[in-house]
Amino acid sequence: MELRELVSELIRNTLPKGDLRSEMFAFHNSMVGKSKYIRVNENPKTTCGSCINRVRANVMKYYHFEYEPKFEEFFFTGKFGINSIPMYGINKKR
Repeated sequence: MELRELVSELIRNTLPKGDLRSEMFAFHNSMVGKSKYIRVNENPKTTCGSCINRVRANVMKYYHFEYEPKFEEFFFTGKFGINSIPMYGINKKR
C-alpha cells in the first residue's frame, strides 16, 4: 500500500483494524530512523489501543510535517487532535 492510500484510510478510520493496521505498522517500521517522529520499531501484533494510536499519530505527523509534496485530495482542517495528531479531511470530487 502506498502512502496516498494509507493516509486516505487513516483519515477515514479512527482505530485501524485488520489489513489496514498491518499496512500501517509495516509503513511505520520501514520509516524508523528516517523521520524524527518515527524512532523505534513497534510490534504489529499488539492489541494495545494506545500503541496503535501512537503509530497512527506518528504516520500522520510524518505526512503533515515532513512529507512533500502533499496530496491534493487531502486538506488540513487547521486542528490537532489527541497526541497532537494533525486532523485531515478528504476533498469531495467534483
